[in-house]
Amino acid sequence: MKLYLTFLKEIIALTGVVMAALSSVMFLFRILNFVEYIFISQDGLVSFFMFVVFLFPSIFKFTVPISLLISTTVVTLRMSHDRELEAWMAAGVGVLRFCVAPFFCGTIVTLLTLWSALYLEPLSRREFRKFKWMHARRSVEALIENKLKEKTFLSELFRTGESSISFYVDKTDDSRHEFKGVFLSISENKNAFSTVVVAESGSLRKEMRNGYSDYVFTLRNGTTYSPRIEQGKPPQWSTLHFAESRMSLVNLFSKQFDPGSFDSNDIRSLYPSEYLKELKKIREGDVNWRQNQRMVRDHGFFYEQVAVPFSCLFLPIIGVCLGMQDPRRKSSTAYLGLGICLLFYYASVMLCQQLALRNFAPPEITLWLPPLIMLILTLLMLRWRATNPPSTGFIEFLRRKS
Repeated sequence: MKLYLTFLKEIIALTGVVMAALSSVMFLFRILNFVEYIFISQDGLVSFFMFVVFLFPSIFKFTVPISLLISTTVVTLRMSHDRELEAWMAAGVGVLRFCVAPFFCGTIVTLLTLWSALYLEPLSRREFRKFKWMHARRSVEALIENKLKEKTFLSELFRTGESSISFYVDKTDDSRHEFKGVFLSISENKNAFSTVVVAESGSLRKEMRNGYSDYVFTLRNGTTYSPRIEQGKPPQWSTLHFAESRMSLVNLFSKQFDPGSFDSNDIRSLYPSEYLKELKKIREGDVNWRQNQRMVRDHGFFYEQVAVPFSCLFLPIIGVCLGMQDPRRKSSTAYLGLGICLLFYYASVMLCQQLALRNFAPPEITLWLPPLIMLILTLLMLRWRATNPPSTGFIEFLRRKS
């Protein structure tokens, strides 16, 4: 039992070190996408901390399987070179018994990864949504207090990526809640024509929305001019007259904090039972949901969150089989096999995602293929190691002597 505990401690310690290193590298690469948004917000340190909390679960689920496979391979390889493995096998410990501690470690990691994917990640997305709303509301309040003045043209009311909104008001009352002569220019691209909105009057009121205070901008008796661009032809303008149009300024400003694929998608903020109900509602409400890429991605995301952590049950055993080497041989073979297994594992995950998106099979079936592939690979490697144990010459010598 002490030997198993020693083996387990070494795996856990090295897994923690490798995971910290890989997570730091991935975090540095991803935080570069957030630098602009950190400077947009008023509290830089708070914003940085919230981005760390938001990113951690999504990084954790990728770095843990890699770290576990690397650590079990390296620890077993070190035991092989120190001839500790030979001593274990000479004492009658077979390959299956030797895999008990790594399998126990893989079980713990699987449970932790499942908890992180199903509960910690939705929680981080919810908190990130609150964070966006809070900072967007502060930006709106600062705009009202410092910039919202009559006969003042704001060239960038707000900017996110290549999109921006410009604003002008001819007259405003003392409270800056009622306006006359409102002009809005909405640009989706720097090189594209802008959509223009002109209204006779408007108002800005503070309202409650989903338990949060919001600033709703209302335009009255206005016209929207939208460009219709066809290749090789001059732009055609379509007009739309409206009696009243409402927009949430806080929601508009919160889009500044949607950094690409790391947005806080509402459905991905749900816990498992709520998520399954929402998926069922989507399937029942739209028979053609498989043609909608976003819906397919939402289905695939949930089943990926469940299926991928189960690979952690098998990766430590694969690492043990790779690390069992004859001490007289070089370690390059083990490291080459380690690289191939990692590449094969993540390639299978990405391939299954694409199969689900292209409707070759339902996501709930397709995304279980990676752990199934890892299970088959584990059984094959265990059979291979059981029939071809490393450095059998020394073990046979001990047996003849006894």
